[in-house]
Amino acid sequence: MGEASVRSGKDGEKIAQELLRLIGWGSLSCNLDIDCSFISRHKEKNKYKKAGKHGIDILYSYDDVLYHEKQNIIIGSVKHNEDGYPSSIKNDSKEHISELSTTIDCVRVSDEVRKLIGKSTYKSQYKGLLFMLSSSETEKNYNLIEKIDQDIDFGTNQFEEIYIIDNKKATFLVSCIKTAESYMRNSSIKFLYQNTGKNMDKSQLLISGDKLPIQLVNSEIIPIVKEESGKISCMIFCANQYSKENLSRLIWLSHKLCGLINEIRIYFPDYDVNKEYEVNGVKQSFKDESLTTKISIHRWTSFDFVSLKENQENNSVYNYSHSKDIELTHSDKISDDIEKILPYGDMLIPKLRTSILSELNLREFLFNRGIVTCKKSKEELLPIYSCLLLSPNELDNLKSIYKDKEDKPKEIERNAKANLGKKSLWETFNTDLVNLRDLGSISIGRNCTLKEITSIERVNSDYNHIMIRYTLEKENTTKDFLTGKTSHDGEIEITYQNNKIKFIDKHTSSETYKVNKSYFDKFSNALKKNNLIEEEFNSISFLDFENNKRIQFLLSFFDLRNSIAFKVNKMTLEDMRFRADESVNEMPQDLESLKGRVSNLNLHGKELDDTIYLSQTEYRDSILCEKMKFGISYNYMNRNGLCYLEFSFSGALGKTDYNDSELKISIVPSIYSYDNLFSSTKIKIVQEINRIKESKYEIYKRQ
Repeated sequence: MGEASVRSGKDGEKIAQELLRLIGWGSLSCNLDIDCSFISRHKEKNKYKKAGKHGIDILYSYDDVLYHEKQNIIIGSVKHNEDGYPSSIKNDSKEHISELSTTIDCVRVSDEVRKLIGKSTYKSQYKGLLFMLSSSETEKNYNLIEKIDQDIDFGTNQFEEIYIIDNKKATFLVSCIKTAESYMRNSSIKFLYQNTGKNMDKSQLLISGDKLPIQLVNSEIIPIVKEESGKISCMIFCANQYSKENLSRLIWLSHKLCGLINEIRIYFPDYDVNKEYEVNGVKQSFKDESLTTKISIHRWTSFDFVSLKENQENNSVYNYSHSKDIELTHSDKISDDIEKILPYGDMLIPKLRTSILSELNLREFLFNRGIVTCKKSKEELLPIYSCLLLSPNELDNLKSIYKDKEDKPKEIERNAKANLGKKSLWETFNTDLVNLRDLGSISIGRNCTLKEITSIERVNSDYNHIMIRYTLEKENTTKDFLTGKTSHDGEIEITYQNNKIKFIDKHTSSETYKVNKSYFDKFSNALKKNNLIEEEFNSISFLDFENNKRIQFLLSFFDLRNSIAFKVNKMTLEDMRFRADESVNEMPQDLESLKGRVSNLNLHGKELDDTIYLSQTEYRDSILCEKMKFGISYNYMNRNGLCYLEFSFSGALGKTDYNDSELKISIVPSIYSYDNLFSSTKIKIVQEINRIKESKYEIYKRQ
């Protein structure tokens, strides 16, 4: 057993080293031990680390070609199983990632490592590269990354990113290189470097080179350039399946990456030459034959990365060179057609800045790609994205996250005292508010059209309960994250009872919120004009509370656990968004250091367990809390369910100041819920939330 383990480890190292040489990483330092600099902090947590030492399988450094004035110091770890991934691989993977993060933490201060890599005038970035491979023939394309639990505690360890290569990633990467080698056999491989917006310093500008940047080692898009006898060929390798939509995006990408060079070859894993008629149709949609006649579509050949252990050449010599000569002039006939673009760099980052995509969404997406980071704020995460090339599937995944969150229904409730005399609400609309019987007169946003407008109607024939439903269609532009036309539902519900008007704004996007708000303003003004309102409309707002009481009010929704309307099995705080209140003169020292860093105060999951921000009064007095999200497991009417409740003062927190904002409530089922009649359950949950909200608001609001 021991000999087999040693042999497996050595084979894994051979495979990893040869793979890295294929992508231009020569002169690797291998199999080092360095002293642990934080022995008390890095206590023995797993079976892999030697006492007082950190083992480094691979050490490599280079100047970053995608982010200028940065030096990448790569710490590699290799895990290999001859007979297939073990059943314990899920837990083992977490240990391997945690172990590597601890090693990187020590490398940052290691004099031994600094002597090996030498001094640099650039800022050092410490990144991990974790190989988790198996030599099982049946697992050649096994996607281990999607099986790894993302809940990893890094403690105080500091590192930029850890890039994971599993069997699927290794197979694709080796297949790209080997397929490229078989074309123009007399020319060497160069990797194309995309414009990231961070690598435009003319003194360091490299358009292509022999090294594949670490940001692309586990990418689903690999761009390679070869030149022979004056002919320059650009090859774009894609791990996604062939489709007309994917081809359109890759033609656009190749145009942006390759410009007007001699030849563009696009590779898919499953392309069939019988699809040529389909390919020609896609080409014709680009209206520029000077580009499309240079494009051909191919299938890349799948290679066995395990055979790399047999090809190991310990004395290989690589002569590295970089090219600045490839022409990247782009055709002005190729527009940024919103259905065809595959954004990257400066085009991608503005789309990711949207508040709809949270820091947690961005971190989870990176993890699913095989990039682990302990960075939490959006400003820290976006530079990682700026150096990536997204595949069509990855872009669609991001869009689906965006759409799911944008379409999440949100409610705002506004109340006012009113006296409609002897009239019902319905009769009031038919006499005094006749101009508000539908949404036709309401202004809507640019690029938007009202579809399926429903005129005002009574609910269950109730003359004091009315509803307006509509669908808004938005024509998205290249500035938006979603493409083409998207539909967004909106509702307005109004009730009149005991001289009280309740206006409930139900929206699913910023556009439907604006429509509802515009309608509310007209409705409120019409009531005033007709002397039907006795007190102004009010809602629960951010500035109704002092800091501590705002938190107490939001936490009071834990009272749902005591509901007799349905049984709550478990209720947890899942997410909390807040920041230090800069107007507070005396606050805890750790909060003082976070002033102005809005996104750094976003806690999720286990980070919220027993956090001092909630447990200690001095912290609650010093923070501005914008949002809390709860998860509940419940039983109702013999149904078991899971759902999420979000209470937010959306938009309250600015970068240096805060604004007043109304309380928005969102209730959505979990994808793992077994409640197939959630719409009826939601009605009961809403009733319980309103009961708690109304009773606690008066207690906790600022007097």
